[in-house]
Amino acid sequence: MRFKTAAVGVVTALALGMLAAPAQASEPLPDDSMFFSSEDLDAMAPDGGAALDPEVFLQGLEELEASPAQRNKITEDGYTFYQYVVPEGSLTLPSAADVRAAIEADASAEVPSDVITPFLEVRFSGIKMAVGFNTVDQQALAAGGGAAVAAALCLIPGVGWAACTIIGIVVGVATTYLVANGICSGGRTLWWYDVDGGSVINCRSSAPF
Repeated sequence: MRFKTAAVGVVTALALGMLAAPAQASEPLPDDSMFFSSEDLDAMAPDGGAALDPEVFLQGLEELEASPAQRNKITEDGYTFYQYVVPEGSLTLPSAADVRAAIEADASAEVPSDVITPFLEVRFSGIKMAVGFNTVDQQALAAGGGAAVAAALCLIPGVGWAACTIIGIVVGVATTYLVANGICSGGRTLWWYDVDGGSVINCRSSAPF
């Protein structure tokens, strides 16, 4: 499932250059890869290691939908998205109902659940999750776009730790990669996904699972 998002939580640390280099993976990775252990993510934000947990992702969406944040409803190809609006701009995310349906469908499917929409891609495979940033998303993150929007959303009453964690950590990891390596060449997607011992982010021509 794709959604458009922005950085929060780790924005200040990124701006000040305070993020430590991620730990090394236990197995060789492609040269353009970065590995993040759960400890790395926890250092970026409280409970940051849970950012790739599908249930935490779902909880974050539910927190946003239950909050008083101003929003516009978008329906496309049978799926619902909410564009959350603050004075600094807007942030579009999939509905909790659609993500819940994708997680439930994956539990009984032989292949990972994936819904193609015009927003950033998310895939579920059992307890694993992968988040993919297309070229447009990468350009926005590399330019620092959306950081103020996400920070403003986190200040809204009812937007809890899960929402701020998934937005801040997922985009913080992607921004860390883009600052170090630049935008993926050849129109490739930047994927962050679960691996043994942690998570990895790299440029790929196809989804990791």
